[in-house]
Parts: sequence; structure tokens; C-alpha cells
Amino acid sequence: MATRRGGWSLAIDLGTCRTAAATAGGGPGAAPAVLPVGDGEESYLGSPVCLGTDGRLLTGQAASAAADRWPERAERGVRRALVEQERVLLGGRPVPTVDLAAAVLSRVLARAQEAHGGTAPARTVLTHPAHWTPRQVDRLRDAAVAAGVAEPGFLAEPLAAAHCYREVHGLRDAATGGELPAGARVAVHDLGGTFTAAVLAWDGREFTVERAGAQEDLGGADLDECLRGLLAERAADRDPGPWQELWEGTSPDAAAPRAALRRTLAAAREALSAGASTDVPVPGYAEPFLVRRREFEAAAEPVVERGYEVLGELLRRDGREPGGLAAVLLAGGAGRTPLVSDLIAARTGRLPLLAPDPKAVVVLGALGRQEPAAGGTQPGPAAGGTKHFVPHDPGFEF
Repeated sequence: MATRRGGWSLAIDLGTCRTAAATAGGGPGAAPAVLPVGDGEESYLGSPVCLGTDGRLLTGQAASAAADRWPERAERGVRRALVEQERVLLGGRPVPTVDLAAAVLSRVLARAQEAHGGTAPARTVLTHPAHWTPRQVDRLRDAAVAAGVAEPGFLAEPLAAAHCYREVHGLRDAATGGELPAGARVAVHDLGGTFTAAVLAWDGREFTVERAGAQEDLGGADLDECLRGLLAERAADRDPGPWQELWEGTSPDAAAPRAALRRTLAAAREALSAGASTDVPVPGYAEPFLVRRREFEAAAEPVVERGYEVLGELLRRDGREPGGLAAVLLAGGAGRTPLVSDLIAARTGRLPLLAPDPKAVVVLGALGRQEPAAGGTQPGPAAGGTKHFVPHDPGFEF
């Protein structure tokens, strides 16, 4: 029996590292809002998926805990795997990548329906990088349908981000302080699990993507690696033994603290976005290590430069000067890093706009816009019927 549809909309951003969702409608005066889809009240769901010992696909904290102990059973780059390969080996077993993405989307859909009285959304929009091909968007469509999403719509991430900045954060022309004039160009700099950039054109009514690019091997984790390098130097001075054991150990017992430290590094990077220094606890050392923002920024500058070069190349191909941009918009969790804004301002003469939560701008903006995927095809039942994940099931059994 089909789930009754409600008068609300859902947007999902299947991220490289974290997945976000937002809803709108469902009651009088209900404004668009980020939907907590992580464990507990965490806003975002970690995107990794792990094949449990019982054959189920685990998500969230259960996946992270299992992946820490059995990394060979986990896929941490689900979105990338989805568009690059049909299957991955998890614990020696081939698993369709559509199923991995569907496990994440199914959990998000279930959480959203629970928040809206068990009804299904009237409309669901999934976002994707602007440089994706129609085939790659179709792979995302297949995962959405397998997760139980009815008639999914799609929108390029920079278009969603630009809409959010205009409608929610009052996007203006940086040169005049007035409304964006027709013909204005806006850049979106999205540093999250991976890096993407786009140049958008504004025609007075809507944005369109003029050029888009990506650096798939660049993301927030590279900034975390800069922090790890600083800690390695301090550990070598204090006592290199525990550090070597932490990073060179091959047993399951060694993998867990190593994974925990990676999460600590991400939290330390975010702390340095707000403060001048932070203490970083490291397994094996009684006292934490002090890291100052200025030394972190010195180490991270080459990483941030690589991202800006992608945007700079898009502008050069278009024959435009960076100073001709009406605005630069930041998206992605790592966009909070002050060095990102500083470098862009120095290169373009435009102080980038930074939303309070740059990770959320894509899903919030997607609720107000939707477009069909270019060249996409409507999904139909596969031979033998379409496989759906059960929303309240903690995993999918093979």
C-alpha cells in the first residue's frame, strides 16, 4: 500500500562526506528548515556505508563504528562510487553502488516522513554537482527510486546555493550594493568533501550555469591533513613512539583510534575557524597538542590555492576578470575556514558571502527551485521489479 502524500517538500544533498536534508511546508507558516538526519539531533548524516557482519548495509554512527573496526567492509565515498562504478567490494563481496546510495537516501526519507506524520513528500528534489553528466544524474535517480523516492526532481548544487543566498541571505551586487543587474555573473565556491566551482549568469529572473569545474581529490579532508602534519611534528619532538603506533598499526584495534583522531582533526579545524588556537587530544599522549590558527593557515594555504585555481580557470576560459564578478558565494562545510574568504577576497576584490551554515545553503535553496536533469530519463521498473529499501529497516540484507 502506498504511503499517503503530504503537503510538504523534501530536498536532499547526498554529500561526499555528509548528507543534508531540508523540508518546507507541512503546516501553516512552516518555513524551510534543515531536517536533522544524523544520529540523535545531529543535523547531518555521515555518508559512509558499511556492510555489517550480518549482511546489512549500515549507515550513520553504526556504519562509522563498524568501519573503524573493519575498514575493508566500508565505502566512505558513496557519491563518488555511485557515478564511477557499478559495484564495490566490501569484505570481499560485490555490492551495487546504487544500493549504497539508496541506503543513505532511504534513511533520510524515513526520518523526513517521521517528522511529517508518516506521510510521503509531495515533491522531492535531489541536488548534484553542476558538472555531472546526464548519465551520472541518472545513477542518482536510480538510487533515489530504489530508496522509495517517488518521481524525484534534480537541481545543480550551485543553482540551489545561489537561490538560497538571494532569497534567504539578501544577495546584492558587491560593486553597487543594489539589486543584481541582468547580465551579472556570480561565482559559487563549494569546499566540502570535494571541491566544485561554478560561474552563474543572472538574467534578472533566474540563474543559469555558464561554466562549472571540480577538483575531486580536494576537500576538507586535505585541510585536516595539514593539521595532521603539524601534530606529527609535535609528536616527533615529544615522543614519536605512540604516533608511529597510531598510524602504522594494522590491527582492527589500531584502526579505531586512528579513525577517531581523523574525526578529532575535523572538529579542530572547525574550532580554528572561530578561535585563534585549539588543543587537540591525541591517543597515546597524556597532554593535548596546542595548534594555533596562524600556523594552520600557513600549512593550509597551498590547499586553498588549489581550489581557487579551479575558479580562476573558469573565469579565464570565459574571458572575464575576477573583479567583474557581482558576488562570490561560499558553500560546503569547509567554507567556514577564514583562509578561504581571505584568499578569495585578495584574488577577486570581492569579500565572499558566507552563510551561518554554508553546508545548508544547497538543500535550503533546492526547496525553492527544481529543474529536470538534462538528458535524464524517467525511471521504470527494472526486470523483475524495482527493489525498494524499507525506510524503517536499519539496513539492507544481501
